[in-house]
Amino acid sequence: MSKALPDITHLQFLVLAALSDGDHVGRELRSLLAAHGVRSSAPAFYQMMGRLEDASLVDGEYDQRVVGGQHVKERRYRLTKAGARAVAETQSFYLDRLAARRAVRKGSHA
Repeated sequence: MSKALPDITHLQFLVLAALSDGDHVGRELRSLLAAHGVRSSAPAFYQMMGRLEDASLVDGEYDQRVVGGQHVKERRYRLTKAGARAVAETQSFYLDRLAARRAVRKGSHA
């Protein structure tokens, strides 16, 4: 159990895990974070997403659609292979720690 601490934050993990289910626009991801009690400004959110793009964990592109007669641009994100690997490695890290903790607990009751 010598795996290093994951390189992504818990907020980044939450976003990347959500993208594991498919592409999402920024407002959907912000709603997901809000549902988990994370309150951040739009600029802070998009800075985080920019860092994930710079790290090649997500790809982003603009979608343009018409809502109520107005053109709206939304940023749509998709998980990259590196992003999927980061999610898997982070899940593995924490599952290993959970299993080790359970083993210690089980051993202390013997």
